[in-house]
Amino acid sequence: MSFQIDSADALVEYVKDFTGSTNDEEIKRCIFLAEMAMRNIELPALRSDPYAIENIGIADENGYIPIPPDMLKPILFFKQGNQTGTSATATGTSGQTTITLTSDPSTTLAVGMIVSGEGIASGATITNAGASLSGGTVTLSVANTGTVSGTIIFYATAVNSSAVGPWIVYDRIGDRDIITQGMIAQLYLSPVNVPAVIRGKFSEVGQTYHFLPWIGVGEQINMYYYKAWPLLFAPADDELVSATGTVGNITGAGPWTATIGNMTDVTDVVVGDHVTAVSGTGSLNPGGGVAVVTSIDSSVQITVSITGGTGPTAGTVTDVAITDIEVQMNAVLQTWPEGYVYGTLQTYYSKRHNQEDAAMYKGLFDNAWNQVSDQNNLGKWSGGHTRMTSVWQPRQYRQYNIK
Repeated sequence: MSFQIDSADALVEYVKDFTGSTNDEEIKRCIFLAEMAMRNIELPALRSDPYAIENIGIADENGYIPIPPDMLKPILFFKQGNQTGTSATATGTSGQTTITLTSDPSTTLAVGMIVSGEGIASGATITNAGASLSGGTVTLSVANTGTVSGTIIFYATAVNSSAVGPWIVYDRIGDRDIITQGMIAQLYLSPVNVPAVIRGKFSEVGQTYHFLPWIGVGEQINMYYYKAWPLLFAPADDELVSATGTVGNITGAGPWTATIGNMTDVTDVVVGDHVTAVSGTGSLNPGGGVAVVTSIDSSVQITVSITGGTGPTAGTVTDVAITDIEVQMNAVLQTWPEGYVYGTLQTYYSKRHNQEDAAMYKGLFDNAWNQVSDQNNLGKWSGGHTRMTSVWQPRQYRQYNIK
């Protein structure tokens, strides 16, 4: 393709123009079917950053790490040398960025430590360690996802871990293998003169990852994997655009027109967006009214039309946000638009019982997919090979007999 399709709505318009269709909903259903055929695509844009805080797994008291919710398939897991950390019991409230220590950690907490435990958000780190004593408050980088309770683990980031080793590179094996080999793990001979880099194994059991050699509570595993990607037109999280605002210039009796001024930013707001705000001395859409942006008046003010509810009131508001958002872009549309176009056209003509055109676009879709697969198989994108286990340092499987 000679240009970039910059949004899901633009993709719909492109396919409508190409086919002559006037039915938006029909095209969206065809896009959805095309996405089902693309779920396992492996593109460079879908890879995680194994050194990013949010992609470093923290082992629980059993040595297990939850499978990340955005994981499509693993590529490589590794552990960077000896690690140091501490733990303490703590409490906290869902949605807050602070926790309260209820016991003393064995070592002093420090800014930048990774935090893990019940109710703690993935990727949370310490931004203010406080007094690091029982009763003290610790501030986190991410709000709690639930009620915080029990033992909380604090660990230095993996990039600050010991470079002495040993580093462990984990090969993926089956869940049956990890369970059976785990039963005899304690019978493995203790290695002598352990090299700086050794091999381990991991697998999925239930909703967690298990590892051999066993790992202790709080140990960090860097996880490099292909991420699942959001489907176009799926609901997206609200986007905060301004921490403050002032509702004014109210006219009408339902629907109402009002302005929101004194905003800190309107860059991402466009006409037609639905907006909400937390009431202060004023309110935007009490009673469930829907506020739709009708104009961008300046860099600090917008005008909205409000339908339903009890009508706005003049005064200050906070947390002005865009709501009712649909996913308009993902890594696949951004880097592999031909897949979306050919896949959508194939499903469209199949739905119209035009098998000749459907077969033609299926051939184009398959060819585009094979080009991506060729890049992976040639090692240009996959990092060298596509095997599910490591090919370096081969070794024989050993059975240990106990007399």
